[in-house]
Amino acid sequence: MSCSCRKGKRLSSLLTKEIEEFFGALSKNPKAFSLLLEVVNSFRPTDSPQIKAERVFLAVKDMVELGLISFSSAEKVLKTLKTFFQSGDRQRGDLLEVLVSKLGPFTFKGRYRRINQCKVYKKRRKLSDKEIDVAFSGRGILELHECKANMVRQWRDPLRRGKRGSKLKFLNSLPVECENGKKIIPCCSGLDGEFACQYVRMVLKFYNYRRIEVFGRKELLQKFREKLSRKG
Repeated sequence: MSCSCRKGKRLSSLLTKEIEEFFGALSKNPKAFSLLLEVVNSFRPTDSPQIKAERVFLAVKDMVELGLISFSSAEKVLKTLKTFFQSGDRQRGDLLEVLVSKLGPFTFKGRYRRINQCKVYKKRRKLSDKEIDVAFSGRGILELHECKANMVRQWRDPLRRGKRGSKLKFLNSLPVECENGKKIIPCCSGLDGEFACQYVRMVLKFYNYRRIEVFGRKELLQKFREKLSRKG
């Protein structure tokens, strides 16, 4: 039976002024894409405002010294990052959802339909109240993303108990539950670097969640470059 992701939200509902400004910084400074995402990934809600401000300043300083952004644009990038981090922790997750949504599916090519924050249905039956952050529906395939700005903090061991493990168990079950319909590809997506992504893959493998793909900063950068090349 074919499964689908329905009753979601429009992407516009996730967009805030701060997120739009962050995307403006990404588009105007494409060389700094990876480092800008690394700053968001390293954010800790428990850090004091002074520590956050210092981390942002040092990151922008590194971007200038590495030639990733121009000296003239540094002030604007600094202001954008400060405003973004002052606006609350939820912005990080929403930023990642918007980024994944804009970059498009990671596992297939061709036309697709996107829906945000939806529920999985098998024909008319809702399989769970668990929410899928981003879904891409193509011909014969459904790619489902669980987005976490920092996957290592979210998916650290142990995972057997609590909501964290139950969400992964649900995602991992979907390819079997929806067998004989659309091919289901569940994904965990984050802003983590490659070493952190390898750790997450090991944890998922240990708990036998082997049907879940893991995408991090490396894959996001690759998709971002593909978008830029098509525009060029």
